[in-house]
Amino acid sequence: MARGDPNYKLTYFDLRGLSEPVRYLFAYAKVEYDDNRIKREDWPAMKKDMPFRTLPVLEVDGQTIGQSKAIGRFLAKRFNLVGQDDIEQARVDALVDYLEDVKHAGVGLMTLFREQDEKKKQEMKDQFFGETLPDYMDVLEQHLRSNNGGKGFFVGSGPTWADFAVAVFMDALDKFQPGFLSKYPLLSAHKARVEDLKGTKEWIAKRPKTVM
Repeated sequence: MARGDPNYKLTYFDLRGLSEPVRYLFAYAKVEYDDNRIKREDWPAMKKDMPFRTLPVLEVDGQTIGQSKAIGRFLAKRFNLVGQDDIEQARVDALVDYLEDVKHAGVGLMTLFREQDEKKKQEMKDQFFGETLPDYMDVLEQHLRSNNGGKGFFVGSGPTWADFAVAVFMDALDKFQPGFLSKYPLLSAHKARVEDLKGTKEWIAKRPKTVM
């Protein structure tokens, strides 16, 4: 890190989860940061010191920012990955916000992940992937298709943090339900395109192997 560069410290669990789009931002922008991964058993003692008693948090030269979307937006602005004008920025924000709708639709992705009863989990998966997700996936493909026929990125001519957020979410879906993305060729190709970007490609190759 060069003298005078900001010091970044990202604190989260040893998971991809909510922090992975942020890690993609750092990787693509080629900006160094401290990827601070904590153990679950250490979290209760830390919780009250966090701005919103949640993770992730980002420390920037001693200043702490909470909430994953705020962190993503902050870094995307710094790294010029928010869109080229106000309209593009609004579209980028809308896509990231829409992903929250998708994640919490129906049974919700996190509820599905945490379910321990395998029979119940399978029933929930069938409902989520078979009934809940298709409409949301169609909407995402429609937005992607509306920009350059879906052959590039969601907004404008280059990647934004919305592309990273969507690609990470698609990766999570693919892990939960292998083969599901084959029904959505534009989103599948977009995921591959984002993962092949210089910076993100190298990060994916070296990142820690985690369950999620």
